[in-house]
Amino acid sequence: MGRLVSEGYVLTVLAPNDEAMARLTTDQLSEPGSPENILYYHMIPEYQTEESMYNAVRRFGKVRYDTLRLPHKVVAREADGSVKFGQGEGSAYLFDPDIYTDGRISVQGIDAVLFAPDDTKATQTADPNRKPPAIVTHKKKIKLRRGKLLEATCQMAGLFGQRSRFASCQ
Repeated sequence: MGRLVSEGYVLTVLAPNDEAMARLTTDQLSEPGSPENILYYHMIPEYQTEESMYNAVRRFGKVRYDTLRLPHKVVAREADGSVKFGQGEGSAYLFDPDIYTDGRISVQGIDAVLFAPDDTKATQTADPNRKPPAIVTHKKKIKLRRGKLLEATCQMAGLFGQRSRFASCQ
């Protein structure tokens, strides 16, 4: 984390509490890359405090934050005087705000583990009147660069003894 700060990166971590982590099943963690995807979905590559998140959802109603699990975004909205992340049963409340903040890294406590919406469910609920995008013949392949943030994530996982479980950390 210190290395990221010294290089100018900013990061907000949505950290589930112990009870939420205890509710995870082996099925949820057994698929290849699953723990890694869960971890990436809880990291927002921008600095947000509890106050800034709450002000944003009060002002705009619903805010979509980028995550390190591309192309997924985590949706935040106001609920019961707090910030609620996710939708439906897979949602979590911000209940332990500003566990750690230093101007570049922010850790916010949430009461559940968030899961990215399944791609197949997203296509099933799509608008039936929506037109397909125009076909482009010359597509450039975009290479995603996670470099330093991935490296820091692997180091954090190493602190918990889970580094070997992540395929990208090998």
